[in-house]
Amino acid sequence: MILQFKCERLHYILNTHYIVSVYNDKLTIGNKSHPKYEYKFTLENVLHWYVENLKLQAFGIEYNGAIKFFKANNKDLEKLRGLSRCLLCFDNIVELYKQIDINEPSRLQDQISLQLCSMKVVSQQQLLTEVPIVRQLNHQGIISYRECFQYKSQYYIVTEFVGGITLQKFIIQNPKLSHLQCRAIILQLLKAVKYLHEHYVIHATIDISQIVYKSDFIKIIDFSEAKQTNKIDDKDIKNCGRILFYLYQTFSSQFRYTGKEYSDKDQELNYKTLQSAQTPKLAQELILIMICDNNVTVSLILEHPYFSFSLDAEERKRRFQKFQRVQRSTSEMDESDAISQSIPELQTNKSKSLRQLM
Repeated sequence: MILQFKCERLHYILNTHYIVSVYNDKLTIGNKSHPKYEYKFTLENVLHWYVENLKLQAFGIEYNGAIKFFKANNKDLEKLRGLSRCLLCFDNIVELYKQIDINEPSRLQDQISLQLCSMKVVSQQQLLTEVPIVRQLNHQGIISYRECFQYKSQYYIVTEFVGGITLQKFIIQNPKLSHLQCRAIILQLLKAVKYLHEHYVIHATIDISQIVYKSDFIKIIDFSEAKQTNKIDDKDIKNCGRILFYLYQTFSSQFRYTGKEYSDKDQELNYKTLQSAQTPKLAQELILIMICDNNVTVSLILEHPYFSFSLDAEERKRRFQKFQRVQRSTSEMDESDAISQSIPELQTNKSKSLRQLM
């Protein structure tokens, strides 16, 4: 047991007092010797909240086709909310979030903590498969989930607020990346992938449109196709190789960015593209290893000389100056489309009092 507190079930004649006991996989409601209700922590179950004056006043569980509400101390209810986030789907908490940008409806503010957060719309199936994977992850290169809830028959996931822009948009707006930028981006990405694989998670669809770039860090923001498995899968490594190939198209100031992707059918074209972009030899070698070697691991890739070799002093100076120019232009970018989606206005329509519900 990780939490225990008192609650009250309101009745018109005589109220009933119970003890709520919270475990890792469930909560129970009853007296100390015999729980009357048991509610499993699964995303198929919904934990209903009653909110008043931006405070949790009661929680409700579904029982025999009806919702039974239990009143409790606000601090205890906040602890219950914290412990059950992403373990249960919530309902009736929409008013705890405030939309602060009409042009970007997915940008919200937690009205209690005042923290910025983002929101995305998902199907019920996405919620059931995606949330259990991401809720266990804790890495600076991977987006974190706060909680999930339903509202008007639609499902939402509340995430941390990342800001920045997608890597795809960053490349388009900055068609002259430096070697240092290419290496820094792919290094951070590979470290995030290594963490995923250590936790038996295969992302499967890593792409520049699913990565946010902001100043000096990247973050993977989409896990809609991710899966948990003990089987070795090289999709993530191959996709990282394709991303590095894509990055080096912007490497040379004499090479015009075309947006070409790695071709599985024309290796000669791939080679010419990398040559035209003046891609360093070690980078070319690494790209081929990542895409063509089915047995390579992320750990082995990170040991490749590409991540430790140095350019000569004159080349470093030239590319660093170009890097600084790009960084200055990046700082002026609009931080708008990290996880932007069309989300309907969130409104609350409270028609019943707590006593009527209970």
